[in-house]
Formats: sequence, C-alpha cells, structure tokens
Amino acid sequence: MKAQTPTVAHGPAGETAEYIFVTPEMAIEWLAVNIDRNRNMRKGRINGYVRDIQSDRWVITGEAIKFDTSGHLIDGQNRCQAIVAAAKGAWVLVVRGISEDALVVLDSGSARNTGDMLVITGLADRADAKDVGAIARLYSAFQAGDVKHAASHIGGSSGLTKTEMADAVLSIPNIEFAARHARGMYRYLRLPVSALGVAYLEFSMLDVDDTAEFFNRIRDGIQNGPGDPFLTLTRRVSNDLQSGASRRILPGQALFYLFRTWNAFRERESLVKLQVGSPQAGFTPIPVPK
Repeated sequence: MKAQTPTVAHGPAGETAEYIFVTPEMAIEWLAVNIDRNRNMRKGRINGYVRDIQSDRWVITGEAIKFDTSGHLIDGQNRCQAIVAAAKGAWVLVVRGISEDALVVLDSGSARNTGDMLVITGLADRADAKDVGAIARLYSAFQAGDVKHAASHIGGSSGLTKTEMADAVLSIPNIEFAARHARGMYRYLRLPVSALGVAYLEFSMLDVDDTAEFFNRIRDGIQNGPGDPFLTLTRRVSNDLQSGASRRILPGQALFYLFRTWNAFRERESLVKLQVGSPQAGFTPIPVPK
C-alpha cells in the first residue's frame, strides 16, 4: 500500500479506526502497553507473520490491532511481535478507544480456518478443503526437510500461513484428486489422510502404473504371505492402532511406513519389519521413494 493521507473513521462512542504503516519501533512501543491479561504469544503464528512480512506477502485482512480507552493494547500482540522480529514495517488497521466491555466478546466468534479460506478463494471444494489443506501442509514440510524421520511431526514454526497455504495448493498438481483418493484409501488403511495424499503425489511422479497397483493391492488386500510388504504394512498399522485407545499414528510415522513399503514393492524386496526406532537409539529416517 502506498503512502497516503490518513483518514480516520469515528465510532459512536469515540472509537477511531485508521490504516497505519506500523514500524518495528512503533510495535515495540505498543507491546510495552500490552495488557497483563492478554493471551499467550503464539510462536507459530508469529513466525508465519514474519515470513509473510519479509517476503512482501503480507495482506491486509481487515483484522485490527486494538487499544482500549486507556491506551492499552488489547488485541494484536502477535502482529506487533512479528513486525519487530521481521525488522520491517507492515500496514494494519488500528482501532482505538475500545471499551472494557468489548473484552468479553472479543474473538468469541468462530474464526475462519484454513479450510474456510481454501473454499472462499475457490482453491478447493468444501468436501475436499480440510484434506487438501492437510496434504499441502505435510507435503510442504516434507519438501522443506522438516519431516525427516518416523517420529517427525509438523506444527509450530513449520505451519503455513494462509498466504503460504494458498501458494502451496496452487503449486501442487492434482492435489484435490490426491485428497479424494487418500480419503477413499483411509477406509482400507487407517493412516492419516495427509500422509496417504502425500504418498500418492510422490509415487505418481515416479510411476503412475505402479502407484495404481500399490494402492489397489492395499484396497483389495492382496498379500503373498510372510515377507510380503503389504502384509507387513497392514499388520504394523493394525498393531499400532490396537496398542491403546489413545494411540494415533503421526504423519511422519505414516510416511515412513508408506515410503518403506513402496520401495520394497518396487524393488521386489522381502519386508518383514517396519521399525521406527526409539528416542534412545534414534528414529529411523524416512526413505526417499524410489
């Protein structure tokens, strides 16, 4: 946004609203008057904002940094922290003069999540949006080297901002088809849809026919006895899920299972174990699909 003459809008009780280019120095001053009872900082969100600001992909959404009638910062601390960390200014809407009564209802509405964004922008159908987002998030983390071994998980600083999510979805060919395929495969192999989708995308780039056979054998339960990679895979997943009511297979672990099975299938290799390792001995690296 180019520099322009400030235009201040006034509310019925003396509130004001205006778009301001917030510099790191201004953000530091505002954080100094942050209210004591404000929510904890969200490191993952701050890191995402920093990436958007530094890459000039910061988008004005209409979400405001807010101050109360006493001049205390009551909403926007994560954006202020991001501007400081980025060492670069950003345009934001700033609202001043919010009454204390507003704290009762502030952020009480249902915020739009990533799936909502994908639907609203036309990047995914509503039925696919949640899975498309999960696949894009895991695929991006895997490509960036953030998912390296069987115990890897994504979250925190490896999360995507909505801008990065949109870019990721646009850059991954056939991601909606992968989401539908993965959702259907979940009926036959209870691994995270995100991992099933990433596996489909990765395998398809190597060999479309083998990809079809790989997933067809899982769907149809085609197994050839001890040492068959598909028997080993299904048994390991079943054992994991039965080992405790709270047990769930993490995406990194699921990628390890799928990629290791794929490589054994492609190389006609006997596979009798899928060992993930341990914190003491180290976790098994996720192999590169061949």
